[in-house]
Amino acid sequence: MPENGHHNAGMWVFPRPEETTKDLVAKTVSVPGAFKTGLAIAGTLFILGVIGFVIRAASDGFGNHSPWGYYAMGFFFVFMVSSAAPLAAVTFRFTKSHWRRPLTRVSELFAVVGVINVILFIPLMLVFPAIGNPEVTDHSLDIRRTIWFQVPIGAPHWWDMLGVAFLGITSLAILWLTSMPDMAEGRLTATGFRRTVYNLLASRWYGSKRQWEVQKAGIALLGAFYFMFLIYMHFLISTDYAQSFVPGWKDSIFPPLFSVTSFQSSLGLILVILYAMRRWGGYEGYLGISPFWSASKLMLAFTLLWTYHTFAFGITYWFGRTEVEQNVLKFFFFESYGGVFVANLLFTFVVPFLILLWNPVRKTAWGPALAGVSALAGAFFFNIRIVVGSFNAGDIYSLGLDHVPPPVYPDIWDIFMVLGTIGAAALVYLAATKVVPMISVWETKEGAKYQSMQTFIRGEYLVLAKPE
Repeated sequence: MPENGHHNAGMWVFPRPEETTKDLVAKTVSVPGAFKTGLAIAGTLFILGVIGFVIRAASDGFGNHSPWGYYAMGFFFVFMVSSAAPLAAVTFRFTKSHWRRPLTRVSELFAVVGVINVILFIPLMLVFPAIGNPEVTDHSLDIRRTIWFQVPIGAPHWWDMLGVAFLGITSLAILWLTSMPDMAEGRLTATGFRRTVYNLLASRWYGSKRQWEVQKAGIALLGAFYFMFLIYMHFLISTDYAQSFVPGWKDSIFPPLFSVTSFQSSLGLILVILYAMRRWGGYEGYLGISPFWSASKLMLAFTLLWTYHTFAFGITYWFGRTEVEQNVLKFFFFESYGGVFVANLLFTFVVPFLILLWNPVRKTAWGPALAGVSALAGAFFFNIRIVVGSFNAGDIYSLGLDHVPPPVYPDIWDIFMVLGTIGAAALVYLAATKVVPMISVWETKEGAKYQSMQTFIRGEYLVLAKPE
């Protein structure tokens, strides 16, 4: 086991490099009872989701998008949380932050969920309505308002699919590059399926200087592309499958609001996973308080940014005062989904803000993790309010929202589908942790060389080396 030396009440920990590989590989290979339970729960939820999907498809088909509102909500929630997670590793690596090392691999492993996102998106392509009303020959007045004003009818959903697939492929490439040194080292002792995977993906890695340089450049290049395309896809998905379904809803603030919600919920889930690893997974020798303390500041920033964008969204329509704008506000904020908005506001802003406001709470493992749980709940209610509401807003070819549609509540099959999407994502993520270590071995060893505690006068301080 690595040395469990703690400084400043566990703020920093310093694993022993010579024992890191053996210990992390052992944790990856082991299958404790809690892991089996989690795998069983995720598998059960996935099966329920398949049952709900099959019954929904048999009863309603794919000709109308309205019955698929809660399925779309499940996809949006999984996509929102998982798509931004790899960005944490990319961004913090760009800033050369040492505290991010324990959370890097946790965030990169969400790349495997990108495969699930592609699969979950296929039914949404089938229910995607045409840009123009196919029953009307003259589309000049009767048209669904989208950003695709010069694209042939039926084409936009293929661009959306390509974007979701590109995000998944890019994140998988980042995961492969960053985990290749660990797999190359692990193939010397691995057996069975793991040995086959390691030989396939890392057989040409020998750790030469040239390979490390290529790896570093590749991570930087792929990370930059991923960041740029992620923001574009957030804009595309939220516009095509939310705004364009609500007649008269034209808002340039909503896509950034969607991205901020994604960043906050993704970082929140990463902190929840880190807390579980530290509390029950045996990783306390690798996870000090520093990752929680540092990430909590960003969580607080995202919380405030979400509040600002939500206020800007609401106040713009509030001062517009046209009938369409008032109906949009009543629909999403005050009447139809008013209760859901209150829950969204409570869990996305009020609870995280009150938790993260206090520095003593931020300097714990449980405080930021608790704020992360709240952010996830807030993102869940956000997607119910926006996605389910958009899918059930009425005639998408109308000139404007001429009345306030009623809320739509889920039936048992909707609940099954939402749980199934979450279960599918959890299932593949848990399975991936038994192939790729949840803590990056090579980055942990690298960090041990760059960090140490030293005494200056009467105090003890963390000394960080800057290799570049």
